[in-house]
Amino acid sequence: MSKNKNKIINLAILLVFVVILIEGFTLLGGGSYFGNRTLEAWAEEVIESCKESNHKSSCYDEEIPKLMDHISYEEAFEVTRIIQNQDPNYWYCHVLGHNLSARETAKDPSKWMDVVARSPSGICSNGAIHGAFQERFRVEVLSLEQIEEIIPDLKRVCEPREGYNPTGLEQASCYHALGHLTMYMTGAETRKSLSTCDRITSNFKQMCYDGVFMQIYQPLEPEDFALVVDIAPKSQGESDEFCQEFKNDDFTYSTCIRESWPLWRKEISTSEGVMAFCSRTPSGVERNRCYNAVFYVNAPQVNFNKEKMIEICTGLPTDVKARCFANFASRMIETDYRLSSNSVSLCQKAQEEGVGDRCYQELAFYAQFNYHPGSEESISLCKALPDDWRERCLNGDVRALEF
Repeated sequence: MSKNKNKIINLAILLVFVVILIEGFTLLGGGSYFGNRTLEAWAEEVIESCKESNHKSSCYDEEIPKLMDHISYEEAFEVTRIIQNQDPNYWYCHVLGHNLSARETAKDPSKWMDVVARSPSGICSNGAIHGAFQERFRVEVLSLEQIEEIIPDLKRVCEPREGYNPTGLEQASCYHALGHLTMYMTGAETRKSLSTCDRITSNFKQMCYDGVFMQIYQPLEPEDFALVVDIAPKSQGESDEFCQEFKNDDFTYSTCIRESWPLWRKEISTSEGVMAFCSRTPSGVERNRCYNAVFYVNAPQVNFNKEKMIEICTGLPTDVKARCFANFASRMIETDYRLSSNSVSLCQKAQEEGVGDRCYQELAFYAQFNYHPGSEESISLCKALPDDWRERCLNGDVRALEF
């Protein structure tokens, strides 16, 4: 009997020791017994989980955020980079950016502006900024008085401040996200949302307006669909009718047309379709903005496949062809900084087609707009350009392209 009693006592002591050991390991591991796993190991786990999926990108979008139970917001993006290095079909991870920042914001919605400042650039097409905004306001429709109260924050959230020194691209992405946000704040009252855009920005008004209409035409989450269920056009005919409501203002009307592209997804995958789609907008500046927008969305639609992009561009009139190559090239570095060599290669093809200057000029400008001037990324991109453009790029002697 005493021997059994001793065994029970020894077993109890052993269990207590194991519990203490686990607790100590947890504390040393940063709050999780997974704490000492490498980011490479986490990436491999996600890749393994998604290897049988028919839609790996969607699987990654769901699985990577789950890792934030064990790793930080910033580390989740590092895991994403590791996965992208092994799966080049995952360059466009904009939805993942939404999901990660939304999850981080949900921890403490009052710190949503801090999450915006912490959101990385040069990966996931800057989707992280959007998620922070939408998580903070997705369940609130604000009264006019409440909107008035928050206007000062909206005016400064995208501007430089202590701890936040955004590039031009980061600011543009931020104001675009604000366009999405205004739709949540107003309960999807489009004109009220546009009016809010007018109040919070002048330099990035187009980006804010784009966000408003994109929220209508490209809902992502169940809450997004519920928000616009009563106003979102479901066909090309309904879209034309919806945009007619804004026909008295070329700028707003054209923005509506441009953002309706998901309903013309098949048509705009060809040169002829691009020309037909944009012919619905007023000529001049607005027509050119339409071309830019279509090429911008086409790049991830063809998964940045160089041959497919070239096929679209070469079938276009010369002036539009030049714009096509330039926009495809800049979209690559906007989506992920690691695609800079691919963008330069595309400009080389544009040069063969006789429209290389506009392509190189675009990259030289975005070397100062997408990155901080003088940064390693900026200098690296400039040095990859031909001699004459290289010097201008390094000296910052390149202005934005005219529409």
